[in-house]
Amino acid sequence: MLSFDLLKITFIVFSLLISFFDIRTGAVPRIAFVLAFPFFMMLKIHEAVHFSEPLIGLFTGIVIFALAYLLSNKRLGLADVWYSALMGLVLGLIGWYTAISVACITAAVFLLLSRQTQIPFIPFMAAGSCFQLTYFQISAIYDKISP
Repeated sequence: MLSFDLLKITFIVFSLLISFFDIRTGAVPRIAFVLAFPFFMMLKIHEAVHFSEPLIGLFTGIVIFALAYLLSNKRLGLADVWYSALMGLVLGLIGWYTAISVACITAAVFLLLSRQTQIPFIPFMAAGSCFQLTYFQISAIYDKISP
């Protein structure tokens, strides 16, 4: 049985909700991030043994995506920057890197197959985050039960 904690469940639900907004409207309400950051920060502080890993993930996520936002002539949305920072906070640096890698690969495949020129990126980031949270949870359980 998979044991998901409150942090993972709420992050997945939050990710699905903002993905829906991004697909439907092309924008995510800023209030979502204003409320999400303190909430996930409290959950992460409660869970973390060493709080440096989530902070490094948060700053990496915001710096890399802020640079991409500026260098791409703002074709990447600000919500993508904020969600990347939130991913770094919740997933940590290695988890953020894994999720972003999955997001970039799936978005590139989608772009090639759909021949669209612009897509909402948060749904792909959310998919990468959900993959990172669930796949590595399943792998850890499998490692414990395999001989």
